[in-house]
Amino acid sequence: MDESGFSHDAPRTHGYSPKGQRCFGLKNWGARGARGRTNVIGALLGTTLFAIGLFDININSDVFYAWVTQVLIPVLPKNSVIMMDNATFHKKHNIQQVIIDAGYMGLC
Repeated sequence: MDESGFSHDAPRTHGYSPKGQRCFGLKNWGARGARGRTNVIGALLGTTLFAIGLFDININSDVFYAWVTQVLIPVLPKNSVIMMDNATFHKKHNIQQVIIDAGYMGLC
């Protein structure tokens, strides 16, 4: 599993159009009025992306704990191992404990 985020005001530098025709956009992605960010947490099982959570707030230990308990654990197959990077909130005791209590192993 991992987290990422997407800025709403990031300009698009590429697009698609029929060969020989100019590419036109429908939105001014460089405009400063549409600021914001969507953060996402998701998990992979083989090549399947699942347990996706979208957030309009920054990911912190409280948000991550809620995602683990309310989204990930209910759909996680038995005998799974949860692999996490070294983000500080992944190592919080309450998060590690809820993973263990649910019968899984979490590795940072």
